[in-house]
Amino acid sequence: MKTINNRACRNWLTASCGALALTLAMAGVAQAQTTTASIRGRVEIGNAPAASAEVVATNVQNGAVSRVRSGPDGGYVLIGVEPGTYRITATAGGKTGSEVVSVQIGQAASLDLHIGEAAAPATTSVSALVVSAKRLNETKTPEVATNITTQQIENLPQDSRNFLNFAGLVAGIAIPYDPNQKTFSSAGQPPNQTNVFIDGANLKNNILQGGLVGQDSSRGNPFSQEAISEFRVLVQNFKAEYEQGGTSIVTAVTKSGTNEFHGTVYGFFQNKDMTAEEHFAKLDGVPKPDYSRWQYGANVGGPIIKDKLFFFLNFEGNHENGNALVAFSPTFAEATPLHPAFGQFNGTFPKPFDEKVFFGKLTWLATENDTVNLSYSNRRDNEIVGFGGTTSYETRISRLNTVEDALLTWKHNGGGWLNEFLADYSHYVFNPKPVELGLINQNYFGIGDIGGATQLQDKFQKVFTVKDTVTFSDIDWHGRHVIKLGVKYAYLNEREIENNSGNPEYDYDPGQPGGWLIPFQAIWSPGGKVAELNNSQIGIFAQDDWDVTSRLQVNVGLRWDYETNPYNNNFKTPPDQVAYIEYLIGKLNPDSSVGTRNISTDFIATGHSRHGQTDEFQPRLGFSYDFSRDNDQSWVLFGGAGRYYDRTPLDNPIQEAFHSQFPYYTFQFAPTPTPGKITWNPVYLTVAGLQGLIAGGVTPGIGGELDLLNNNTKAPYSDQFSVGLRHAMGPWTASVTLSRVLGYDQFTWIWANRLTIPNSFTLITEPGAPYGVVLTNTTKKYYSTGVLVSIDKPYTEASGWGVGIAYTFEDAHKQGGDAYSLDYTFPSVYPDDNTSERHHFTANGTVRLPWDFHLSGLLTLGSGLPYNANQTFDFLASSSPTTGIHLGAAYPGGIAYKDLDLSLSRDFGTYFGKVQLRFDVFNLFNWTNYSCFTDYARDPNFGKPNCSTGFPRSVQVALRYSF
Repeated sequence: MKTINNRACRNWLTASCGALALTLAMAGVAQAQTTTASIRGRVEIGNAPAASAEVVATNVQNGAVSRVRSGPDGGYVLIGVEPGTYRITATAGGKTGSEVVSVQIGQAASLDLHIGEAAAPATTSVSALVVSAKRLNETKTPEVATNITTQQIENLPQDSRNFLNFAGLVAGIAIPYDPNQKTFSSAGQPPNQTNVFIDGANLKNNILQGGLVGQDSSRGNPFSQEAISEFRVLVQNFKAEYEQGGTSIVTAVTKSGTNEFHGTVYGFFQNKDMTAEEHFAKLDGVPKPDYSRWQYGANVGGPIIKDKLFFFLNFEGNHENGNALVAFSPTFAEATPLHPAFGQFNGTFPKPFDEKVFFGKLTWLATENDTVNLSYSNRRDNEIVGFGGTTSYETRISRLNTVEDALLTWKHNGGGWLNEFLADYSHYVFNPKPVELGLINQNYFGIGDIGGATQLQDKFQKVFTVKDTVTFSDIDWHGRHVIKLGVKYAYLNEREIENNSGNPEYDYDPGQPGGWLIPFQAIWSPGGKVAELNNSQIGIFAQDDWDVTSRLQVNVGLRWDYETNPYNNNFKTPPDQVAYIEYLIGKLNPDSSVGTRNISTDFIATGHSRHGQTDEFQPRLGFSYDFSRDNDQSWVLFGGAGRYYDRTPLDNPIQEAFHSQFPYYTFQFAPTPTPGKITWNPVYLTVAGLQGLIAGGVTPGIGGELDLLNNNTKAPYSDQFSVGLRHAMGPWTASVTLSRVLGYDQFTWIWANRLTIPNSFTLITEPGAPYGVVLTNTTKKYYSTGVLVSIDKPYTEASGWGVGIAYTFEDAHKQGGDAYSLDYTFPSVYPDDNTSERHHFTANGTVRLPWDFHLSGLLTLGSGLPYNANQTFDFLASSSPTTGIHLGAAYPGGIAYKDLDLSLSRDFGTYFGKVQLRFDVFNLFNWTNYSCFTDYARDPNFGKPNCSTGFPRSVQVALRYSF
C-alpha cells in the first residue's frame, strides 16, 4: 500500500492556509472556477519508467514555469497550467526529452514523455513554436465538454461578434435563432439554468432572466469577443467545483500580454445595400429600412518588465443606425367625428443601438511559483425600443445596460499542491425608461398607442466574491489522486424599482360610450414598487480525480451550497392580505392550488417564517475507462451522474413584495353623469388632473394583484445522467453520448383563487376586495433524453484545414408554461409540451486556399422549434379546470431552419505588420426561416408562418491591421 505525501500537505498548511482560513472566517464556502488545465502522463527511458524525473512546463510566450517530479512509476501530473503553448521537458540521468504542445482551458490532457528522444530546437522563434505546437487530445475524461479555440473565434463567420454564439458548435447546446437574443440553453431548459465564467469570475444574473448579467432584454454582447482567448463548453458531468449551473457551463479565459508587443486595430461594416429584403416585408411591399452598422475596436499587449510583468488593453464598440416604421392604418389617418388623426404619427424613425466594452489586464509573474492577475471590464449598451407598427415614436424607451467587473486572482504552486485565490467585485444595472418623460400614454383599442411609454425600471445587483481552492496532486494511495478542495463566499446587494404605470395610461374603446374620443378609464400608479435585500451565497466542495489503474479513472465530488436570503426572508404579509387569504382558504375547493396548503406556514410571511435552504448537497460521480488495445486512450468509455442546483432570479419571487405596495389607481370615466363613474373633463387628461380628483375626495378603484409566495419555496435543480464512447485517431476525435436530464422545482405562478368546477372557469373573490387576481408559486418539471454526436479535426497550418461536426437529437419536455402557468390548474396537468428542436446539426471548418486565402464556413440545420396549438382564442372559454388552451406542441415539417455563413480572408504582410481583408456572407442562399406560426387549431391557416427568424442574406466587409 502506498502512502499519502504528508510533506506536501504540511507545506500547504504552513504556506497558504491563511487565505483559505480567511475565506472560511468570512463564512465563505464552495467552489473556485477552473481557468487552467492539467497534464498527466508518464516519463520513460527506453521502455522503463523514469522515477524522480524533473518535468518542467515553460510557457513559450511569457516564460512562466511549472515543474514537478515523476513518481516511482514514472507518472507525473502538472496542475494549474494556464492555456497556451508550452515546451514540456523531462530530465533524468543527465538525459532530456521534450515536446512543444498546445494546452486548452479545462483540459485534462495526456502526454507521455520519452527521455533521450530528439527535442524541438531551442532556437525556434516564439511564433513558429506556437504554430508548430502539437494540440493535446483529451479523451480520458468523464466531462461532456468541447473547447472553442482561438482559431475558430478569429476565423469563423460571426455576424454579431457575440462569442457565446460559438457555443452553438457544441452538441447539446441551443443558440436562439433570433439574432437579438444573446443567450444559450441546453436539455430543453431555459437559459436561466446556465452559467458563464470569465477568468473564474461568475457572471450569473441573480435578479433577472437570461442566465448571465446584462442579457435580459438586451441585444448587447456580454463581453468583447476580441478579448476572449478561448473557452470551454461543458454540457454534462462537470465537476463539483462548478456552481449555479443546472444544465450547462461556459468557462472562458481572456488574453494576456506576452514578451512580445502585439496589437490589433479592426473594423467591420454593413449597410442596407448589403442586406437582402426580409421575406414578409417584401411580400407586403414594405420598403427596406435604412441601416448601417460599425463594429470596431483595438487592443494592445506586451511586456512592462520582460518575463515578469505584462499588460493587455482592449476596446470594442458596436454602433448600429437602424430605424423602424410607424404605420397607422390609412383608415384612421385623418381626423373624423369618431377619432383623432393618427396619420401625423406615421413615418420612419431612428432606432439606434450603441455598445462599448473595455477590458484591461495586468499579469505579474511574481516568482516562479506565484502568478497574479488584476483585470477590469466595463460594458455599457443602450438601445431605443418600444415603437413601430401602430405604436408611435413618442412611446419609445431608452433601454440601458451597464456591467462592470474588477477581478484579482493569485495562483501559488507549492510543489505537489496548488492554491488559487480569487476576489471579484461586479455591478450590474438594468434601466429601461421612457424617453418622453411627462407625456401621458393613450391606448386606442383597435388602432394603436400614442404618447409616452409607461414602463420604468431600475434594477441592479452588486456582488463581492472571494474564493479559494487548493489542489493536491502528489498523493499515491491505491493509485494516483488529484484532490481539489474549495470554498466561496459572495455578498449580494439586490435592488429592484419597477413602475410600469408610473406614467398614466388612458384607454379608449369604441365599445364604450366615449368611443375613441373620451377614455373610459385611466390607470396610474404614482409611486414605484421598491424592493431591496442583502443576500449571502456560501458553498464548499471537494473532488477527487482518481487514477485507479492506468486504464480506469474515477471522478468523485460533493458540493454544498447555501443562500441566506434568496426569497426576501424579511417580508411580512400586510394585515389586509392576511384576512383576504383566510377568506379564500374558506371558499376554495380542497384540491385547489391553495386549498390543501397550511395557511399559517405556507402563505403568511412573518419576517421569520423563511430560511435559507440547507439541503443543497450535490454528489457528482464520473468515470472514464480506456479499453484500447495498446492502452493509448484511442477508445474510451465514459459516463457519470450528478445533481446540480441553480437559482431562481429574484425578479420572479419579488412580485410578492411588489404587489403588496399601493396605490394602483383605476379611474372609470363616462361622457355623461353615470353612477359609479367620473364625468369626463379634459383637465383629467393630465397627471395634475388625476391628482386633483384624489385631492377632491374622488375615490378611484384601487386595483391590485395578490401574489402568494410559498414560504417553503426551493431552489431549482437538475439530475443528470450520461454514458458515452470517445475515439481518437491521429488528429481526429469523435464521441457519442447518451444523455438524460431531469429538472425539478422550476419556479412558476399559477391561479390561487380558481375554483375547480367542471366545464367552468371561475375565480373566487371577496366582495369589495381590490384583489381580482391572486397567484401562488408552485413548481414545474423538465425532462429530456438526448444523443450528442461530435467529430473534430482541428485546423493546423501544417495540414491547412480543420473541421468540426456536431449533431444533437433532443427529446425534451416540460410541465407548465414559463414564469406563469395560468392555462391549467397545475403544471402537472399541462399537455406534454416539447421545448427544443428534435434534430440540430452544425458543421464548421476552415481551409487554406491558393494564394494564401482562407475560407471558413458554418452550416446550421434544424428541424424547427415547437409551437403551441391553441383550441380557442378566448382564455376564459377553457371548458374545464384541467383543460386549458393548448392541444400540445406542433413542429414545422422537414428542415425548418437552414443557414450557411462563409468568410473569405487574406493576409498581406507589410514592413510594419500584417493587414487582413475579410469578406463575410451570412445566409448565403438566402433561405427563409419561418416563424410566428398561426397556432389557432381551427383557423384554416393553422401552421402557416407570419414572420421569419434569423437573417436574410447579408454581407459585411472588414479590415484588420495587426502587429
